[in-house]
Order: sequence, then structure tokens, then C-alpha cells
Amino acid sequence: MVSAEPELGFDFDVTGPTGSWIRHGNHALWRATRSSDQPPYILHEWCERGVRPFPTSGSKPVFHRVPEGTPYHIAHLFGFWVANDVDAMLLTVPHGPITHLMLVVGGRTGKPAEASTLHVCPKCAARFGEATFSAVQSGYDRFLDFALKRVRAFNADPKLRTCPNCGAVHPPIYGFHEEADTPEERAARTAG
Repeated sequence: MVSAEPELGFDFDVTGPTGSWIRHGNHALWRATRSSDQPPYILHEWCERGVRPFPTSGSKPVFHRVPEGTPYHIAHLFGFWVANDVDAMLLTVPHGPITHLMLVVGGRTGKPAEASTLHVCPKCAARFGEATFSAVQSGYDRFLDFALKRVRAFNADPKLRTCPNCGAVHPPIYGFHEEADTPEERAARTAG
């Protein structure tokens, strides 16, 4: 008999090399290693009062939960905002001049099933341009392909980058996979 409960126990080496998303049970997992000479990944969450950064500097491990439906963005990792239909968790583990990171999305049976990309105005923190991607079950990389298409459309059209609330024009953004960056996206990733 197959259990309807989510799988809660498995091993995942957070110190392994940076890789693509993998699916294990009810989780989509990604890991990375950053050296101290690289800009640190910084988690930002959107809330009713604006954007809150959660820096990961220091010498102690940090585990941060992003609640289901909360838009978040990780500077220098992906330049668009994401809202998942499940919680996301970011684990950062400093180890000398290297920081190991693990991003986990999921934990519920049949999820993640949807993820949305959106934009947050850097001037007034208004949300705009949200689009939802279905069938994340088939692989989080497919969602990231969808997000990259939206990133490129966003960068190409100043109308899409204009905040409907205050009229500010959002700077260019970047996708998840650094190796796929155009020169404009690379410059945006460096800026954070």
C-alpha cells in the first residue's frame, strides 16, 4: 500500500557541487557553494509593509522558511520573484571561506504543483506582472525555463518593466542559471 503522507527522511549532501534542481519525494532541491570572493546570495521576502532582506553573513548556519504564497527573490541567484504553492526553505552553512547553500521547495503530497513569477517595484514595493506555471511536478527546471522566457520578455519591453502603481521603470533582471545569461542579464546579476 502506498502512503499518502509526504516523505520526510532522506539524505542530501549540501556540500556537494553546485547542480541543477533534483526532485526527491515531495521536494525540489538545489544546492550551491559560494566562495567569499563572490557576492553573497541574499534572500528577500515581500510583505505588506515592503521588502525584507535576510542576509546570510556570519559564521553560523541559518535556516529560513519562506511561507507558502510569500513572494521571494534571492539576489545574485535569480532576479525575478517567485511565489510557490508550498513553503520554500533556504539553508546557508558557512565553512571558512566557503558557504554551502540549499534551497528546498515542497514537503506536501502532490506539491509543488504551481509556482508564479512576478515583479516587485524597487521604488514602491508594488507587485505586478504575475504569471503562474502549472505542472511543476514534472520538474522545477521546466518552471525555470518558463521564468527565463518571462525574464527576457520583461527586459525587452519597457512597458512590462513599468510599475503600474508609481510609474518607476524596473531595471533589467536575470534568470536562475548564470551560464545562460546574456550580457545584460550578467550585468543585472552582478548588480544584484
